[in-house]
Amino acid sequence: MQRRWHDTLSVRSLWLSLLLMLLMVVPVRAEVKVITVFEPEGLIHTLRELNPSLGVSAMGNQLVLSGSPQQLEEAEQLVARLNQPPQMLLIEWRVSQQRATQGAALGVRQRRSGDWHAGGALEQGSAQGRQAWQVRGLSGRPVLLQMGSYQPVSLYCWRAGRVTALLPIVNGLYASATLVGEQVLIRLSSEQTSLRQGLPERGQSDIELNVAPGQWVEVGALANSQQSQGVGVGAISGAEIRQDSQQQTLAIRVTPVQ
Repeated sequence: MQRRWHDTLSVRSLWLSLLLMLLMVVPVRAEVKVITVFEPEGLIHTLRELNPSLGVSAMGNQLVLSGSPQQLEEAEQLVARLNQPPQMLLIEWRVSQQRATQGAALGVRQRRSGDWHAGGALEQGSAQGRQAWQVRGLSGRPVLLQMGSYQPVSLYCWRAGRVTALLPIVNGLYASATLVGEQVLIRLSSEQTSLRQGLPERGQSDIELNVAPGQWVEVGALANSQQSQGVGVGAISGAEIRQDSQQQTLAIRVTPVQ
């Protein structure tokens, strides 16, 4: 009888221990709060950054929060302070271009007397330029920048010559700037086309930045390089090698319009 009593106590102790372990493992049931806001995207970024354990999502212009009562209270106070109507922003792009040229030539020429005269030349140069654009848009709304040019591209070659066409080399950039407190959240989605070994090559990239208003920030660079060479034989014989390189650097700045 006594042994059965001890067995019953052991079973109860085991169940009590398991129950305590479950209470420690299972989290407290979270509460949910829905807040109507002007710009959910920027607030989601800020809330997740300040409190990673807080559940944050959006449905339209409604912010859905889930967490403990204390977390929800702190988040609601922060949202009340940051939730402002969309502000007009001035978005500026700046493209800096740098072009460098290097070349070398070596040749010989036959004179009337029958003698040969040799000569050579080196070429090196560089040029810089800058272009700027600006556009106004509401905070959180995307704007588009497109720029490009037509460049000759050889489609195919054969012994008698080659077929060359002018193809558009276009670079497009979608920018979305959101004013969050004293910072600007910039989201960029870009599509670049460049020439590599005479053929167009396309690429796509996405980037997200958190910067201070009015600060220029470099967001990307694009480089092209072309090399040509030639050989001539006759009364004037020689060889020439030339390399042209071009680099473009893109920077962006966002300033609130008062």
